[in-house]
Parts: sequence; C-alpha cells; structure tokens
Amino acid sequence: MIEMPRGETFSRSRTGCLQCRKKHNKCDEQQPKCSFCAVRELDCKYPSNIKWIQRTQPTLSRHKPRRKDIRIAELESLARSPALFADTCFESTEEKSAWEYYVRLVSSNVPALDGPDNPYRQLSIPALSSPILLETIICIATEHMLNFGLTSVDLAARRQQRMLRTLGQNLINIDAEINSNPATIPTANKPEREALLTAVVLQGIVVAQTADGVLEPHVKCASWLMQALGYFAEIPQNPIARMIVQRFGMVDLMLAISRQRRPYAPQTFILNQPNQNHWDTTEPSFHKMTGCPQPLMCLLVRISHLACDMSENLETEAGTEATILAEAFQLDSELRAWGSEYMYNGEIPAACERTPLDILSECFYWTAHLLLARRVFRDQTCSLRVQHLVHICFGLMDHLSTGCGPDSSLPQPFYLAAREAVSPEDRAWVRRKHESMTAYYREQQRNSAMGLIERIWEVTDSLREAEGMFKR
Repeated sequence: MIEMPRGETFSRSRTGCLQCRKKHNKCDEQQPKCSFCAVRELDCKYPSNIKWIQRTQPTLSRHKPRRKDIRIAELESLARSPALFADTCFESTEEKSAWEYYVRLVSSNVPALDGPDNPYRQLSIPALSSPILLETIICIATEHMLNFGLTSVDLAARRQQRMLRTLGQNLINIDAEINSNPATIPTANKPEREALLTAVVLQGIVVAQTADGVLEPHVKCASWLMQALGYFAEIPQNPIARMIVQRFGMVDLMLAISRQRRPYAPQTFILNQPNQNHWDTTEPSFHKMTGCPQPLMCLLVRISHLACDMSENLETEAGTEATILAEAFQLDSELRAWGSEYMYNGEIPAACERTPLDILSECFYWTAHLLLARRVFRDQTCSLRVQHLVHICFGLMDHLSTGCGPDSSLPQPFYLAAREAVSPEDRAWVRRKHESMTAYYREQQRNSAMGLIERIWEVTDSLREAEGMFKR
C-alpha cells in the first residue's frame, strides 16, 4: 500500500478526479492516480469535459500563485489607477489582463522560491513606464496563457513578433552607439540598457514555453549586454538588475552543460567566484532565485570547463590528461567537502524533515557528481557509480511533488540525470515524472528535452546491444 506523504496539503480543485469530487476531498491531481485514490486503492478517473474559464479574467484552477500576498492586490490596484493608465502603453483591456495575469500567476512560478520580495513580481511596476519591459511581460503572460488554452495562437505570435522587433531595434541602436563611442555604454542611458538586458534574458521564459524555440541566441546576446554594462565584474545594486544577473548566470551555465560547451560568461565572472558569499546572504538570495546555492553553482561552472578540457584533450591530443584528472580529483574533494551534510551514514532522511528547496539543492549537488563522473572521469552510463548517482537523484526528485514551488527549477537537474536511466523501471519513472511536471507547468521545451532523452536511450540501447553481440 502506498503511504500518504506527511504534512502535504493540496489546493481544492474543480478539476480533481471523480472520486475526490464525489467525496468533497482535496485532490492533488497526480497522474495516473491521485494520492487519495492510491492510498485507498480506488479506481481513479478524471472528467474529460474540462472547461477553461473566460479569457477576460484569466485565473487558473490548477495553477495558483504560491503565496497569498497582499502585494499582489496592491500591484493590480495600481493598474486600475486612471492617472497611471495615462502614462502606460496598454493598448487594450486584453493587454492589461495579461499584465495582471503575470503579476498574479507567472511571476510566482519563475523563481525557485516565491516571497514578498520576489523581484519578478516587482518588475511589473517599472514595466508600466518602460515599453520594452511591458512588452516582455505581456509576451511572457500570453505564451503562458496559450499553453493553458486561455488565448489564441495568432495573438501569441503577434505579441512575440512585436517583442522581437522591439529587441532588434534596441540592439541596433546600441550597436550604432558602440561604433560611434565605445566608452558610452556603461555610463550613458544605463537604466535603458538594464531594461534591454532584462527583456533579453526574460525572453528565455517565452522560449521555454514554445515547442521549437531556440534559447542560444538570447543567451549569447545577453552575454554581450552583460559585458557592455560591466556586470561580469561588478554586482548590481538594483534588485531587478541583480535578479537578471543571477538568472543569466544560471541559464548560461545550464545551457552550456546541456550543449556540452563552455559558458559564455568568463571564468572571472563575479558570480562564479565562490568567496562572494553575499550572493546567498542578500535577499532574495541566488539560492532562492535559482534553487542552486551559489557556491555549488561555482563548482558546476568548473565542472563544465573541465569537461570541455577533457573533450578537447581527447580530440586533439593536446595538453595532459593526467593534469586534467588531477584537477578533477581536487574538484571532487572540494565538492564532497561542500556537501558533507549530504554524506549520510544510513538512509536518506525522510522528505518531511526537509523543505522542498533543500531537496532541490541536494538534487543539484548529486547532479554535479554525476556530471563529474560522466563527462570528466568518463564513467560509462551502466557503471555502478553512475547508476548509484542516478538512483540518488531520482529518489530525491520523487520527493518533490509537482507544484510544490521549487520544483519549477527541477528540470535542470532532472533531464540531465534522466539521460543516464538504463532499467525499464527507471525510464518508466522518468516518463511519469515528466508527464506530471508538463501537465502542471505546460512548458513545451520540456517535451523537446524528453524527446532528446528518448533518442539518447535508443542510441544507448543500440550500443549495448552491439557490444553484447561483439562479445558473443
């Protein structure tokens, strides 16, 4: 019999299973069986005639903000002020609704942990006087609404095209200014440049919600703007600019790991320096924004560079493999020292003893070990060490219930670990977890990631089969 998770609460929903609706129970809507039905071994079925609410007031029954914060109401009330409307560029009530939708729903699900000082929500206020930020927020909200059936494909496409045109024109203007006077960018019109950097980085949220979006150009462009603004060398004091630097650093790193290349940010990037502890002491911290503690992120950056060093050494026979491995062993020791609290003598502590953010942090930690084993030490997928690390990751990820909050940052370690799944049981679990996350967050890039993993599994199986035939 399946044990009901301790201390777990669920939001009452109109789209729960038929058993929970009949018994007036709070359904957690897990697939294929909710926890209530699983514990009682009931036949769990869901109604097929789900109806979405009207687009004019987009509020999702399955996707609620993580916090009931009075500041959300305060932000929405600002948009209703006639005096403020005169200074904004809302072209229609639909755009205003999209802005409110972003404040109410989208902004709470972008950081790993929502809170009263969530800078993604605070961004909605300066956006009212910045056309490029307002277009960005409206574009993000519209793509999110599209994935939940609350708007049309045509409207989402028009708003995205308008957003890209605005970004393109601003980039052309900056390029012209750099060519005429290279020294002007860090000092002149800095708020406008920060707004442009924010828009470029946040376009990644739009890309993640589309099936065929490509993130690489956005990160490359953001890297150029980061260099122009001098943010690789200094810490922005503005909370929103600080948030964007944090997001850029994490997206740049995870995209580099996914593509098996070096990050665009230089190794001297101030965010990559482990002694800069203020990143995780000044609120909102890097940890709460990304789900990964900043010192651990620094170790992941070093792993990504070492992996590239190893690949280049194997391909060109340049350099010394022994030197790279010596650095890898040193890095492994530093990683273990940093994560000494995760070296359990017995069983892993129960999920109820830790917060979801703590569990997510440990997912990143063991993923770092997995990357070090696979890409630097070159362990095979089927090796005992790799499979042991995979099972630790899967066990932790299984404790992060869909919609708990920090699980919005889970795809980064999840899809990396999922590549190494070998057994049919592990692969079946990966597919179920993917379906559960995608049903809740509806980000189409997750399907692209899962499609890639399925192809990796096919290649892995083919190689193992060929190796077995060769041995016979």
